[in-house]
Amino acid sequence: MEYPVHILIVDDRPDEFLSIQALLAGSSYKLIHASSGMEALKYLLENEYALIIMDVLMPEMDGFETAKRIKMRRKSRDIPIIFLTALTSELENHMMAYSAGAIDYLTKPYHPLILKSKIDGFVRLYQTNKELQFKSQELEAANRVLTELKDTAEVALRIKSGFLAMMSHEIRTPLNGIIAMSDLLRTSDLSKDDQEMAEIIHTSGHALVSVINHILDFTKIESGKMELDYELFNLNSCLKETIDLFRALAMERNLTLESYIDPAVPVLLVGDPNRLRQVLNNLIGNAIKFTTTGGVKIRVQLQTAIDRMLTLEFTVEDTGIGIPQDKMSYLFQPFTQISSTINRKFGGTGLGLSICKMLVELMGGEIYAKPDVGQGAVFVFTIQVSEGQPD
Repeated sequence: MEYPVHILIVDDRPDEFLSIQALLAGSSYKLIHASSGMEALKYLLENEYALIIMDVLMPEMDGFETAKRIKMRRKSRDIPIIFLTALTSELENHMMAYSAGAIDYLTKPYHPLILKSKIDGFVRLYQTNKELQFKSQELEAANRVLTELKDTAEVALRIKSGFLAMMSHEIRTPLNGIIAMSDLLRTSDLSKDDQEMAEIIHTSGHALVSVINHILDFTKIESGKMELDYELFNLNSCLKETIDLFRALAMERNLTLESYIDPAVPVLLVGDPNRLRQVLNNLIGNAIKFTTTGGVKIRVQLQTAIDRMLTLEFTVEDTGIGIPQDKMSYLFQPFTQISSTINRKFGGTGLGLSICKMLVELMGGEIYAKPDVGQGAVFVFTIQVSEGQPD
C-alpha cells in the first residue's frame, strides 16, 4: 500500500527549493516550501511529513532553533531532519545540529545523488513505518472483534450450562421416580409380559440418566468448571471396585475380565480416583459392549517416575469388533459414532470417549487407540499422579 509522501523544504532562498524539486522530478513526493522557521512550524500543523530538509542560516529564527522547536512537539518530534547548509562543516556545527535533533548534516556544495539516495532511504523507512502502523491497527481491530466474540461465546456458554443444569434437574427428578417405580414393579407379582415391560422401563430409565449425566459432564468440562479432587487412594482397590461393576455383565456374556498392575507402581497414590474410575468405566463398558467372544484385559504400568511424580499408563484391550483405520480421527469427537450401523446396534451418546479425552487431559495425560478391525480394540491412556504416603 502506497502512502502520500510530504517533504518539507525549509530555506529562505527559493532557488534551493527549485534545485531540490528538480532533483526529485519524476518521483511521487509532494514538496512543500517554507521560507522561514515560523512558516515551517505552521506547515507542520497542517500535514504529516516523511522528512524535513532545512537550511541553518535563516532570518529571525535559524535552523538549529527551528529543529529544537520541532522536536518539542509531539506530532512532529519523530520526523527526521537533514540540515543542508552553506555553513562550514566544523565539528561544532555538526554537534549543534545533532543536539537540535537532526539525523544528518550536509554542507554545500553537495553531491545531488548522495542527497537523493538519503531522501529515498528515509522515505522508504517512513513508508515501512506507516505499513507497520496500518498492520498494527488491523491487528488491534481484529483483537477487539475476537475479544467481543470471546465474551459473547462465554456468555452463551454460561447460559447453555445453566440451561442444561436446570433441565437435567427437571428431567432427572421425575425420571428417578420412574426408575424407582419400575424397581417396585420388577419385584411385584407380574405376568411374564408385564415383567418384560417393567424391565424395559427400568433399562430405558437408566440409559436416559446415563445420557443426561454424559451431557452434563461434557458441558462442565467444556466450560472449565470441572476441577480435580486430589486425595490419597489405593490403586488396587480403585481398579478392583471399577472392574467388579462389570463382572456380572461379563459373566452373563461369557467374557473373561482380567487385570494386571505393574509391581513397580506404588499402591498408594495421590490423584483423583473418581475421575480415574469415570475414564475406566467408559473404556471397560465400551470394551464389553463391543465384544461378543473372548474378553477384556486391563493393564497398569509405570511409565516414568521423577522424584515422587509418576506417569501411569493404562491399557484396556478387548477382542471385539475393532476400529477401522479411517474412523480413528472421529473417535474422540463429541456426539460422533464411527458408523450409523454401530449406533443402531449398540446405542450410546457419542460422548463417552470425548469425555474420557477431556478427563485424561485434565489429569495431565493423553489417550489414543490402536486400530485393528476384527482383532479387537486397544485403548491406552496416561495420567499424572504422585506417590502417596501412608498416614
